[in-house]
Formats: sequence, structure tokens, C-alpha cells
Amino acid sequence: MIIIAIVVGGSPAAFINIPSLFIVVGGGMAAALGGFPLKDFIRGVSSIKDAFLWKPPDALETVEFLSEIATKVRREGILALESEIELYYERDPLLGDMIRMLVDGLELEEIKISAEGAIAQVDDKLGTNVAVWEKLADLFPAFGMIGTLVGLIQMLKNLNDPSALGPGMAVALITTLYGAILANAFAIPISNKLKKIKDTEVLFKNIYLMAIEGIQKGVNPNILRQELSIMLGVEVAEEA
Repeated sequence: MIIIAIVVGGSPAAFINIPSLFIVVGGGMAAALGGFPLKDFIRGVSSIKDAFLWKPPDALETVEFLSEIATKVRREGILALESEIELYYERDPLLGDMIRMLVDGLELEEIKISAEGAIAQVDDKLGTNVAVWEKLADLFPAFGMIGTLVGLIQMLKNLNDPSALGPGMAVALITTLYGAILANAFAIPISNKLKKIKDTEVLFKNIYLMAIEGIQKGVNPNILRQELSIMLGVEVAEEA
């Protein structure tokens, strides 16, 4: 809608100002960098691709997949999972690790401690990505205001030169516009999408842990299937 309004206005070139863009983007990025370790900041900015390319896991398929594992264990024993361990690792490294520990005979408490630590690391890592974009959403408008002040100062210093008033006013107004657009139409939606990704990834890893716990305790596969479906908010057909 913003682009349409600019084009319909008949002067799209008037909204292009490289110094203004540099103040907002460059300034916002530089200031945000000061709040994070370099590695975390680079990873956070790079996570923009996840906001556009990420596909949520299929909840119903996940329930069926895990219930099939439970059924296999009930019929053939835990050691039967070893032949397909690579399949579990391909699906999720944490799931593979938990099944490996299950096959190796580790106690449930040991598996839970290891898995909960891994889930906490994922939560922290993805949470940092969210924090980077939330910080940028705060800083872009701030540097838009800084650019406005810069433009006003330039304009006031050259009141006797009418030719300098236009460029100064352009920087003053466009930087505010850039800051608002980059924050509200770019950084905030990205941070919201990354938060959704984080919450979903953590939820599914906890579902894997819940399934492994049920399998180790010998919970009936049908009961486990129903419990998992409730956790994921999907409906599954009753099995005989």
C-alpha cells in the first residue's frame, strides 16, 4: 500500500534519498551491533531468510510418526529402533539423540536432562534472532529522528541559500519516513515471524521429548497418540 501511494503520487524519485537511507539502516545496524556479540548479531540478521522460507512442521504427520515409533517399540522392543536411527536423526537431531540414548539403555532422567538442556539452547539461540530484529525495530525510528535533526540543522545553517533548503528538508522528512517504514513494515513483522518459528520449534522438540518419555514408560501407543494430538491441537481418528 505504501508503494502504491508513492507511485500514484506521481513522484517516486522524490522518496529516494541515499544519505537518509544510510543514516537509518547504517545507524540502526551499528547501534544494534553494540548490544550483541558479533556472531549472534550476524546470525540474527541472517535469520531473515527463515522468516520467508520457513515451513511449519506438519502437526498431524508428527503425531502419526511418533505413534508409529511407539507401536514399533511395543511390538518389537526398543532395540528395533536402532535399524532406523539415521531416519530419526534426519528428521531432528534431538529426536535422534534421544532415541540413541533410549536404545543404549540410559535412564529416563538422564535422557530428560540432556534433552531439556538441548531445548534450552535452541530456545536461547532462536530467541537471540528475535531480539536482534526487535532491537532493529526500536532503532530504525530512532535514527529516523536523528536524520530529521541532521536535515533541520543543515537547513537552518543555510537559510540564506535557498538551493540548500530543499535537500535539507528532504533529509529531514525522508529519514523519519524510512525509519517508520523499516520498523513497522519490515523489522516488526520479521521479529514476529521469528518468534513464531522459535515457539513452534521449541514446542515440537518438547513433543519429541514427551513421546520418548511415553515410549520409555510403556504408555499405550493409542493413548500416547491422543496425548500428543491434544498438545499439538490436532484431531486424530480413533484406532481400534
